Amino acid sequence: MDNKGKMEIQKCIYFSISKMFRIVNKIAEESFEKIDIYPTHGFLMIILKEEENGLTVNQISETLAIAPSTVTRFVDKLIAKGYVKREKSGKNSITKITAEGLKIIPDIYKSWDGISEKIEEVIGNEEYLRKTGESFKEFADVLGKDKKYDKISEDFDFWII
Repeated sequence: MDNKGKMEIQKCIYFSISKMFRIVNKIAEESFEKIDIYPTHGFLMIILKEEENGLTVNQISETLAIAPSTVTRFVDKLIAKGYVKREKSGKNSITKITAEGLKIIPDIYKSWDGISEKIEEVIGNEEYLRKTGESFKEFADVLGKDKKYDKISEDFDFWII
């Protein structure tokens, strides 16, 4: 590839955001590997901890902004580990956190904090990191003003680190 094409790709906002996501996702996976779950599994367990009556697949899907089929796969993996359970409630299936799942919540929070700590370590400038985070949130809010994308923006507000 010639230098002009390479420079154009590197200036592309889509490319830059995708690259950043892959890097941050790798950091998150490394932080969570100590407890042998993926970051999104941890986030799912955090929202279940807050909902004593449990949540349906659709409620989890909306909160995490992922497809219901993906939620089902995540729940299946967490059931296999004994961290969550499904209960029938009429026509719906409700997912609840188990006592075993509650035991690892402190480790989930520690892993979640580990994401921020690693990023802060790599960046090395707390003020720059804070301003960048604010800029990303503002950028997402502006994109979310388009009615086609506004729901996505709301769903992700919960996960800003």
